[in-house]
Amino acid sequence: MSFWRAGLAALTLLLFASAAFAYVIKLKDGSLVFARSTYTVKGKRAIITLENGTITQIDLDKIDVAGTEKYNRENFGNVISIDAPEEKPKQLPTPIPRSTQPLGDLVRPRQTGGLGVPTPGPAAATGAASAAAPRGSVDPAVQAAFSRVFEETSIARYRMSNERGKTRLSATANSEQEVFNVLVASARAIVEAANRGHPATVEIVMTTAPGEPAGTLEMTLEQAKLLASRATTVQDYFVKNVIF
Repeated sequence: MSFWRAGLAALTLLLFASAAFAYVIKLKDGSLVFARSTYTVKGKRAIITLENGTITQIDLDKIDVAGTEKYNRENFGNVISIDAPEEKPKQLPTPIPRSTQPLGDLVRPRQTGGLGVPTPGPAAATGAASAAAPRGSVDPAVQAAFSRVFEETSIARYRMSNERGKTRLSATANSEQEVFNVLVASARAIVEAANRGHPATVEIVMTTAPGEPAGTLEMTLEQAKLLASRATTVQDYFVKNVIF
């Protein structure tokens, strides 16, 4: 957990370095992949260098080529530009109390158990919710809820994917406060999707810009409701449920 104690100057340098060569690849399922530069084509595969330097590859036909070009043409530094016919006040995210302890110290006295053990495998869904998305893709209603809430709370570095039938959120969090912001925003998005008839359990995987782990959790609808209603604090939720 040494990265939580890194100096502010080093963190600032990493953030600026990442933004300097950021390139966003948009997939056909709506997911966003943040890379250092544009991908290269090798046969039927796209070779991608992620922001943390990891080289990966995906099927070329999964990339929304036109959407990728449009996204990078219209956006700067991974900040989405939105054309609005009239100026509307932007709702600020709910302030999250700052912890007086480093995140590593919060985890050490971790208690056993949590706010409910997530059911293994994909979240159960019935009716319209189960038919909303094809197998292997993210439910569009869930994706839309996360996009709206994350845009509102100014969280830009994230992507959603479907990993073996499980909805996964991958997000960049460089500090304790950013970790908590991602968790609270995720809770709001899960509750919003459920209110529209699309309940989901979401695996949340957070890493720093250099690629160090910042915490992995699996948030159920019940847990999301507790966080969104402030029935529990985000600090307590993190300590009881985080997996490193």
